[in-house]
Amino acid sequence: MVAFHERLYNGRCLLAGMCESSVFMEDDSGVHKVMEDVARIVMEGSDAICTDILGEKKVLEGVKLKEANLLSHGIVFVKD
Repeated sequence: MVAFHERLYNGRCLLAGMCESSVFMEDDSGVHKVMEDVARIVMEGSDAICTDILGEKKVLEGVKLKEANLLSHGIVFVKD
């Protein structure tokens, strides 16, 4: 099985087709998509405030950035 970060790097993930990104959370059970079409992420302490292209927001509490792949538009967070 190919590791998730390897799929991000070789472009096999099905992600947004424009400049927006998909946000994922990684935990013991794997990597899970939590939001699509994210245009902005602001860190406030250990919280990530993700805003999509329509202005909808989702707050990921107590996280840290694991990986940001700008080529495939995938952002991975893990619990802090």
